[in-house]
Amino acid sequence: MSDFHRHVPPNRFGRDFVVSDLHGHLGALRSELEGRRFIPGRDRLFSVGDLVDRGPDSPGCVALLQERWFFAVRGNHEDMLLRAVANEGSRITGIWRENGGEWGLEGWSANAAARAAAEFLAPLPWALTLHHRGGLRFGICHAECPVEDWAELQSLQPGSERALRMIWGRDRIRLRDAPPVSGIDLTIHGHTLVDTPLLRGNALFLETGAFLDGGRMTLLCLDDIVREGAGFSFPAA
Repeated sequence: MSDFHRHVPPNRFGRDFVVSDLHGHLGALRSELEGRRFIPGRDRLFSVGDLVDRGPDSPGCVALLQERWFFAVRGNHEDMLLRAVANEGSRITGIWRENGGEWGLEGWSANAAARAAAEFLAPLPWALTLHHRGGLRFGICHAECPVEDWAELQSLQPGSERALRMIWGRDRIRLRDAPPVSGIDLTIHGHTLVDTPLLRGNALFLETGAFLDGGRMTLLCLDDIVREGAGFSFPAA
């Protein structure tokens, strides 16, 4: 059983990075990390979820969860996989297949690769709070924060309407004047496709579509994010 909301202490030795939805693109991730001179065991990487589906190596992306330097939250694609493995019926299996889950299916049943992946995905938290050594606190969940105060996440239950917004929601990104989430400096999300990283209030959306022709993976170094007055300055993606 996962910790619904997990806290991660500061990294006192290296840098912290956050990456957009991987969707099985392990090779692209490795290239991005190499380009940033990422040092495993010293630097850390945080994923906004959706490790699986649509790309060439879903099992390889899931295997990253065995690394001490890699952290992730549950995305809607992990949720579909877990529900298919739990044999919740043909409807969810069909939805998963239509959204890139073919690699994990044999007919209408989850195959061995999907069942093996589920062992690592089931414990994923729905939200992470990263306490950065620079003093900022970053809140990470896949789709959007469904509450006005980040601390309210503690009261949510997996499967509740508001919790499901954390992996499926698109309300906040549609608001040009989105109110900031209190109790956290910056929230970070994937899920909804954007051309370039997009800020709504204090919510940053990163999903630039590594799985699409012409899309790309976004990798940001959180050490380079600086608060400037009421806003933020971001490093080049």
